[in-house]
Amino acid sequence: MPENAVRFFLVPEWQGSPSSRAMRLIDGAEALREDLPPSATVQVPVPMEAGDSLGTPVQRLGSVLRVRDALTTALRGSDGPAIIVGGDCAADLAGLAHAAERHGPEQLAVLWLDAHPDFQHPATSPSGSASGMVLRAAIGDGEPEMIPAHTIDPARVVLAGTREADAEELVELANAGIEPLSPQATPAQIRDALLATGATRLYVHVDLDVLDPAEFGAVHAPVPFGLSLAQLLDTIRAAVAALPLAGAAICE
Repeated sequence: MPENAVRFFLVPEWQGSPSSRAMRLIDGAEALREDLPPSATVQVPVPMEAGDSLGTPVQRLGSVLRVRDALTTALRGSDGPAIIVGGDCAADLAGLAHAAERHGPEQLAVLWLDAHPDFQHPATSPSGSASGMVLRAAIGDGEPEMIPAHTIDPARVVLAGTREADAEELVELANAGIEPLSPQATPAQIRDALLATGATRLYVHVDLDVLDPAEFGAVHAPVPFGLSLAQLLDTIRAAVAALPLAGAAICE
């Protein structure tokens, strides 16, 4: 494979989701596999068992950590952009950490395209699901087992498409200096927010619930008044035109 080529990491993780239908993420990942180039796709092993909480408030944490560690190993030696595909949002723990390690938190902007900020704390999370804690852990707060060695800088996080958050999440986002953009923010406004971070590389996290349910409703927690598919694609195009892509994840 050419140096710095894009590689896809298929991660059919479901254990981080609070949904009673979470195992359908396995089927979703298999469907996505058909659209990925076989020579550039790595299958990351996911345990079949749910896993336990390991004495923490995080549901199924044991399996979430096993997937994170397996993906961390698979990402080693990946010099080009790594695209994480197919699991719940907790599948992105290793992708974010890998990009922060490679480029440094001072150079990495993170575009978080999600109907939810995923900024819950284990002590206050209504569901205890790891997927709702990912961004909080990625900046270095929350369950210690989930916090990576290489964290991202909250000053370089751009939260877009977010329409639903817990009151505690909003308080902690403000404390971290992360101000969600308006759900109606245009691709140009999102691009300008990324450039204003001063970063030189870009990581894009996409939870498909950022889309309006009328466009795509096959997600755990659809939220009205989301982006159209055209708006999402225009936003991603504007973002990667502004900053070179370091990695990405397409989740849920």
